[in-house]
Amino acid sequence: MTQIPIEHIVDANSLENADGKVHLYELTPSIGSGVIRFKNDNDQMWLGKEFTGLPVAMDGENYTSQGASPQPSLVIGQNDIDLSAFKPLIWSGGLDNARIVRDTVLVDNLLENRDIKVTSVFRVKRIDGYSTSQIKLSLAVFSPAGPSSIPFRQYVPPSFPFVVI
Repeated sequence: MTQIPIEHIVDANSLENADGKVHLYELTPSIGSGVIRFKNDNDQMWLGKEFTGLPVAMDGENYTSQGASPQPSLVIGQNDIDLSAFKPLIWSGGLDNARIVRDTVLVDNLLENRDIKVTSVFRVKRIDGYSTSQIKLSLAVFSPAGPSSIPFRQYVPPSFPFVVI
């Protein structure tokens, strides 16, 4: 059996390979003006926009086999981060119905400054929790149409005549 070089293992497990995905977030408050741009890990400039490095985790955005709608949530921060700059935005109601745009970009495209991305748009439904080190948000997914069903309708004579040949 051949031995795999350690460099290959490190390269395969790191996010610095060409197919690693990076999520870039843009939060637009519902009141006021301006956009807050952030991403997980370190600060990054992309397409002339500065994304501040903040710990970010998002989950619950996938559909289930039971047909339940996705219930995405976003957590910003961790124990050693000071998010007190968000406090005026939270207390003024600026995060209520705020818009969050997440661009998923490959690391190679991020480093080469290429505008190749997959965009997802969310709305903040509610703030689940806030402390000076962490913000928990429940999100809603924008969709072209809400849940709907087509009513059953039966077409029978005499209103709808039919021909027998």
